[in-house]
Amino acid sequence: MEKKFCTNCGSQVNEGAKFCPNCGNSIGSTNDSETRQKKFCTNCGSQLNEGSKFCSNCGNSIASINIQRTTSGQRQSGSNNGNPFNQIQDYYEQTKKQYGNLTDQELGFVGSVKYALVHWIDFKGVESRKSVYWWLCLGIIVISICIGILEEILVVLFSNIPVLDVIGTFIVLVAMIAWGFIALIAYLSAIVRRMRYLNVQNITMWIILTLFIPIIVGLYTELYLMLIDKPINNQN
Repeated sequence: MEKKFCTNCGSQVNEGAKFCPNCGNSIGSTNDSETRQKKFCTNCGSQLNEGSKFCSNCGNSIASINIQRTTSGQRQSGSNNGNPFNQIQDYYEQTKKQYGNLTDQELGFVGSVKYALVHWIDFKGVESRKSVYWWLCLGIIVISICIGILEEILVVLFSNIPVLDVIGTFIVLVAMIAWGFIALIAYLSAIVRRMRYLNVQNITMWIILTLFIPIIVGLYTELYLMLIDKPINNQN
């Protein structure tokens, strides 16, 4: 079955889907009057240059493709009825839409970290913006330091209160474990999305090798691949 990609964010979409699961873009709809700032190939998901007639990655003709950018007010979430879980889900979806169409410069540090964290389990997408990965690395370091400082503060505050000391230590421990798990998955998924954009073969094998041989293989998967701009098959 031929793969389909969203023309708005480049994420792969299922056959017959009416909306992109990543950014909410309407699949197959056209609107030439909307502002177009980013274009993605519907065949391979690679970002296209303005005015291109063919995808530089796979050669797919894009002359007949109408590409639209999702507006900020499109498909607003319904009422959450005060349910905190629905509010979290709404924030999650809105953040995906808000940051999915921005350039590296528009995302910046905060936007890149937010974008990477809300896509922390997205291993099927395609990411053409390498800054998302690098800002995420810095974000993980900053957040980890903040959690470490919080732990020290709680230890000092509750050190003389046995019950609160145990409770505080337990809460911080759970938070650190949860954050460590989320940070690791978000980090790996960011690498995978970037590798998919770069047309890297045998991604699963490279990720496994990176986990078990980080010093050697990591130089390739976590440094070199995250620095190059164009898909590998376009490199001379």
